[in-house]
Amino acid sequence: MKYLKKYKTFNEDGTATVGATTAGMGAVSNAQPGALAGTTGTSGSGDVSFYMLDKKGKKIKKGLPSEVSDARYLEPAEGVTKVKESKLDDEETNVIRECLQELYDMGFETNEYNFDSEDEEYDIDDDNYGNFKSQELKISIYKQIEKVWRGNLNLRYDFDKNEVYRKDISTLRPGGKELEIQESEIVEVAEDACHKLINHLEYSYGSLTIYFEAPGQVVDWNKQRFINVNIHIVLNRNVYPTNEAYNNEQEYINDIIDQFKDYNIRPLVLNDILDFYNDEITDNYNNDKQPREFVDMIVKDMELDSGGFMSQRVGSAGWNNKVIKYL
Repeated sequence: MKYLKKYKTFNEDGTATVGATTAGMGAVSNAQPGALAGTTGTSGSGDVSFYMLDKKGKKIKKGLPSEVSDARYLEPAEGVTKVKESKLDDEETNVIRECLQELYDMGFETNEYNFDSEDEEYDIDDDNYGNFKSQELKISIYKQIEKVWRGNLNLRYDFDKNEVYRKDISTLRPGGKELEIQESEIVEVAEDACHKLINHLEYSYGSLTIYFEAPGQVVDWNKQRFINVNIHIVLNRNVYPTNEAYNNEQEYINDIIDQFKDYNIRPLVLNDILDFYNDEITDNYNNDKQPREFVDMIVKDMELDSGGFMSQRVGSAGWNNKVIKYL
């Protein structure tokens, strides 16, 4: 590094020292590109570009976020999972419409159906990992009603296949969180629709959000006016490949048997079905098809009713009339 020579006097400024022999040119000013000498410089206006250097003193061209200070030198990301937006098939769309039919009868209209599927990874053990699909279904419907406005109301419910396990009601109404009759009817029908959706579409958990809000500015409190009612339903599930969700084919078959417990079918008949469709069940297992697909097919073909009663054969009516001769 070169060091500047130290001077005791500066002849550039005639007022700098008493012993100056040359007329000065005035006070020294900060340099500024494109401006006249003597004007104040702008902070950073002549700064030399700074580049991060590696251990060898070379300029870094590409790197990770911790290795660069400028996004222009950021290395392209690798291994980032892209979210794939998939469209619902006709069958799923029909199921959704049937589950929401009561809300449609109340005058609600569809705002959007949005289905997202994202590939993710999970650790099986220290050396192996598997893949599964994280799926999310969003449903939005809306309606405008005319009622006495007493303040906005927001409701958030979390639910699973069995019940609503968390409720949160937010409002600034003077009367508290009590729902009015018209609001209670909408919430009750929405809860019932969520229960149908999560069970018919085989999702794991979901959330229901309902907004009762007055459009525009908050005016005309406690007076008749139009209220916007927006209902948002979000359903979530993780779909694991069949060959990773079950250790072997027998576990796959056991899951099929468990799902048949919800229907009225005799154990002997179920065994005959499993024997008859043994090859198809094996193909489903190898092709990563969910057991529910096979169960739904049999339920539809045999027109089975729900109820969960596994019938048992008790013998013919004449069995009790027979005499036991050998005792």
